[in-house]
Amino acid sequence: MQLVAHSSALVLDLRACLGGSPEGAAMWCSYFFPDDQVHLNDIHDRRTDTTRQFWTTAHLPAPRYLDRPVHVLTSGTTFSAGEDIAYTLQANGRALVLGETTRGGAHPTTRYTVTDHIQVTVPTARAVNTVTGTNWEGVGVVPDVPVPADQALEEALRTASRQIPSQPG
Repeated sequence: MQLVAHSSALVLDLRACLGGSPEGAAMWCSYFFPDDQVHLNDIHDRRTDTTRQFWTTAHLPAPRYLDRPVHVLTSGTTFSAGEDIAYTLQANGRALVLGETTRGGAHPTTRYTVTDHIQVTVPTARAVNTVTGTNWEGVGVVPDVPVPADQALEEALRTASRQIPSQPG
């Protein structure tokens, strides 16, 4: 984020993002909000009947990216934490999502061994966005601007160029 600190707009390319941790998603989202006071989402764990809250981070290793356009690119490959970032920024009105609907993996899972050769993966928790009260499980993140993934960058650059005020000559 240090490298883009002085840019006029940002394109965050999550088209090949296969996932990550909820903590990582919250950290990335933190760059686009002014402080550590934004409640991003919760994860409710069925096994323990507990809820873990995710908030923006107070201290970041680079400057926050505020008051400038953010565009998030998605594809049918984008999954899990990549979807979390796209969905959270979209739901909070902080980014425009362009590309394809994502794969739809919002719920944390646990693998259980059934036999030596069979494992099943079962959702054991549920993500809940604080703005929408729901998530992207099974439906994916639906882009604001649906375009084929291989055209998303060009569309984002066109959109960003229209949003950036002209500099005096």
